[in-house]
Amino acid sequence: HLEQYRHATFEAADYYIEGLKRDRNDLRLNLAYGKLLLGRGMFRESEQHFLIAIKALKSRNPNPYDGEAFYQLGVALNMQGKLDDAYAAFYKATWSAAWQDSAYFSLAQIATRKGDYEEALELINRSLIRNTHHYRARVLKTALLRKLNHFEDAERFAEETLRFDPLDFGSMNELYLLQ
Repeated sequence: HLEQYRHATFEAADYYIEGLKRDRNDLRLNLAYGKLLLGRGMFRESEQHFLIAIKALKSRNPNPYDGEAFYQLGVALNMQGKLDDAYAAFYKATWSAAWQDSAYFSLAQIATRKGDYEEALELINRSLIRNTHHYRARVLKTALLRKLNHFEDAERFAEETLRFDPLDFGSMNELYLLQ
């Protein structure tokens, strides 16, 4: 509640820290505190809390029902430049339907950074299966199609995106680059 409503006189971190003093391995506290640290740019510190949360999640099931801790760990690792570890964490997050579109999008971004456009296109398509209106994914797909010299497909896809959202700057930019 304190984070959700940005309470003016209470600090959510104080509650997380006190809770972690009482139970260092609590899944919910480690995930919440890790996200708070991640949002503050404290990537290494957040990574540690996500790892503890994942350990708790996997204590009874190697494929837990929720992949948020894996996804958040992937973000923390990615921000530290640990691309291979981030890739593994994001991939594990795809196990959970709730995180599939975001995780596949992040995987496609990493593959793009590495110059593996074919793999990135496959991953971005998986993201779009889960969320057709993921506009950042749509722009990335258009860019990938352009990079792979599939210019007509890229133009069609950008125009389709603009039918969903006529003000999508990324798609407009891609059409400009295709001229």
